[in-house]
Amino acid sequence: MELKKLDVPTSSITEVKKSPMDVFNQAREAGTGVYVFNREKIAGVMLTKEQYETLLQELQRRPEPEPELPIAEELEGLATILHQTLVNGATISAKNLDERMVALGFITKKTGFGGVNDMMHELNESGKIIYQLRKKNNHKMILAEVIGEQDGQSQLFDKLIIKKVYLREL
Repeated sequence: MELKKLDVPTSSITEVKKSPMDVFNQAREAGTGVYVFNREKIAGVMLTKEQYETLLQELQRRPEPEPELPIAEELEGLATILHQTLVNGATISAKNLDERMVALGFITKKTGFGGVNDMMHELNESGKIIYQLRKKNNHKMILAEVIGEQDGQSQLFDKLIIKKVYLREL
């Protein structure tokens, strides 16, 4: 296996202990930080005072992030996207449903090889499959409930008919 060479200067903890000023000079000459290794793992980065102050100034010049949308507006937009992605009355495989929901930022407890079986079992037991939005807004959990039923016309066990999609916040 070929080792990857870093494009930045490196040093070791031992070298830093012997002469920290040599490592600072190395950073100054290279115009970048020096990665400091401890037992073949990066322990930190050493910068000159000027490099550090430049980074702080750049951070201060960065624009403030835009405030998050109020939860009601976010839910409305998400509901629109969900209704465009999951059409009521459409037949879809459980795997395709899961892929679409994951692409929209949702997760479910049903994973791995038994995931589709678990999804169809949940659907047959409760009439719905529940997903949770990965990110929380204002510490509130957002759930998507896909209401449906197994497609009895299909030869495949994992086909379901979407009846309705609801969003709830907890």
